[in-house]
Amino acid sequence: MGKTVLIYVLGTLSIFVIINMNLSGTILDQSKSSYGYYAEVQVRDIGNTMIEMLTSQLADSISFRVTQPASKSFFDGQVTYTMKDTVVAPDSMVKISVSATYFGQTKNMFSLVKKPGSGNQVPPAFTYALLSGNNLQLSGNASVIDDNNTAWNANVHTNGQMTMSGNALIKGFLSYPNQFQQSGNAIVQPNQNPNNLPVDGNIPANVPVPTFNPDNYMSIATQTYSGNFNKSSGTVTLGTAQNPAIVYVGGNLNWSGNVTVTGYGIIVVKGNAQMSGNVTFQTQDPNKSTFSLYTVGNIQMSGNSDMYGQYLSLANIQMSGNGELKGSIAAGGQVQMSGNGKVKYRPANASLTAPIFGSGQQSTRPFKPTSYYE
Repeated sequence: MGKTVLIYVLGTLSIFVIINMNLSGTILDQSKSSYGYYAEVQVRDIGNTMIEMLTSQLADSISFRVTQPASKSFFDGQVTYTMKDTVVAPDSMVKISVSATYFGQTKNMFSLVKKPGSGNQVPPAFTYALLSGNNLQLSGNASVIDDNNTAWNANVHTNGQMTMSGNALIKGFLSYPNQFQQSGNAIVQPNQNPNNLPVDGNIPANVPVPTFNPDNYMSIATQTYSGNFNKSSGTVTLGTAQNPAIVYVGGNLNWSGNVTVTGYGIIVVKGNAQMSGNVTFQTQDPNKSTFSLYTVGNIQMSGNSDMYGQYLSLANIQMSGNGELKGSIAAGGQVQMSGNGKVKYRPANASLTAPIFGSGQQSTRPFKPTSYYE
């Protein structure tokens, strides 16, 4: 009887020990899981807090940057961070990079913040070296490059199909919503790509091409041509940087031969524009355009002339021959560049877009977060 009781007691005790050990293990696992979850939440909070702090400092001082990795400790954790200038497509951005650590948990976070404007801004279409509202074709030795300033990217966008062949060259980023056909020795190579972003990419959204009606600006025009504006020699005198001339052309514009253009100005054309021969521009600014040509019809540039300015056609633009354009091109329709033609990018001038297309975004626009990812 005594042995039976002893065996019963020992069995019961063994079962109790096993149950207690299993229960302790379950509680320990649950504790570890809860602690792991807490650590994951805490490390994310530390990272997000650092991003908010840096964004706040950026709002207080738009020149604030952290180009070398820096560290900070708070909430019993550690965070390493940088904040650098970068360029995504045509937009100037500040990239905030954060790596947060809390008791073995690490979380990497990134935020892109759009920089505010510095005064009046040009419409989006004018932020590119070359923009096509339809298909874009670069062939032969055609090139879109910087105008002796490698700090600029000569960015290109088309709302249609992109075709590059021969020795075509783009010294900037290329974006498009449809297909990209590349052959021969065609190259896309930005001058500046510090973050090793893809040099060409499919962008779902179209870039809007601004429209206008030349007749709406007859009342403010400083010079008016009710019909064609034909010129094969002589000088076209425009305005100043503070007061650009506004020229209205009710027909076509045809410049050829030895035509000299001086001063700052805007020419709006109801028909087509053709420029060839030895058209010379005397007024130049290496940092932005001093001349603008906006047409409802086509723009055709040929010959060996060196052209200057920002050009917009609501229809098509064709550039051939050995000429150069120092400035930018935008078209509502197709753009064709062939031969040895070059677009040497100079930024568009807001004072030459504001009278026709509005002043755009003002300098009071705050820093705007555009993306965030972990």
